[in-house]
Amino acid sequence: ISFIQQHPGVKSRVAIVIRGVQGTGKNSLTDVLCDLMARCSAKNITDIEEITSNFNSVIENKSLIILNELKNFTKQRALNSKTLKFIIANDEQRINEKFVARRDSQNVANLIFISNNYCPVKIEATDRRYLVCQTPDAHRRNFEHFDRIHQAIKQADFYDNLLTFFMKRSISQANLQVIPMTEAKKDIQKVNKSPAENFVVKYLKQLKQGMDCNLAVEYNPNELTEFQFKVYLKVICDYERKNAPQSSGMKKIGYYKLKLGLVQDYEAMKDEENEINDDDDDKEENYTNLNKIPNNQDGNIINQ
Repeated sequence: ISFIQQHPGVKSRVAIVIRGVQGTGKNSLTDVLCDLMARCSAKNITDIEEITSNFNSVIENKSLIILNELKNFTKQRALNSKTLKFIIANDEQRINEKFVARRDSQNVANLIFISNNYCPVKIEATDRRYLVCQTPDAHRRNFEHFDRIHQAIKQADFYDNLLTFFMKRSISQANLQVIPMTEAKKDIQKVNKSPAENFVVKYLKQLKQGMDCNLAVEYNPNELTEFQFKVYLKVICDYERKNAPQSSGMKKIGYYKLKLGLVQDYEAMKDEENEINDDDDDKEENYTNLNKIPNNQDGNIINQ
């Protein structure tokens, strides 16, 4: 936020996702930011089609856009992750407005997503665009706590002081492209993991060394056609030709080798998967001694 205030008209190229249950102050925060930026902000857009569909004039000349109460991304047909990435990262945007000719406009929009839902956006394993925060619920239903905050906001010098804070904060050493990895972001990435990414995690050791192309295709996930799977492998892997085993150098075969720049991302995914499996093993319970309730028991007893 300090970057946006100190560099008007310049994009941060990072979107903030604020996730949390109702009553934890998400809207209180974003409302204050929008009021601080007044005409340069768009407060509480609840329909994501307003920025991803054909008619998107709402984003023009807006430095801050709040996308509010988003559903889980799997339930939003209109949620185009590629379009969102383009809006987050690119400096120009084609503006479409009803009954007006299309025009190119400088894209200065910075996005904040807020939602009560677990997975409001699609975030891939190799993402470099989203910072995900989880609001704590320690003060949920603590109305006195939020009353004090709202009273402070109403003070005459509140916004002057807030602007001074953002403007004087030293951010010269900050690199906005180095996005902190949070537990909330890891959670969303786990849910978003594609069948192809599951394949890479499962055969990570072989892909790091170089995996026979024919063998890789044999393990093609059922959700993908062979063509789709090969295109995916072409994106994330380098293609190499090596001597076939026991061929005395007479025959060469193709290998897929995971690109060096992606190894760390998939190793992190592998570690996460191992941690989840370990947690599941620790929490495994013994159900062998449960007593069976006869079907003729009263319904309330069964519920108990």
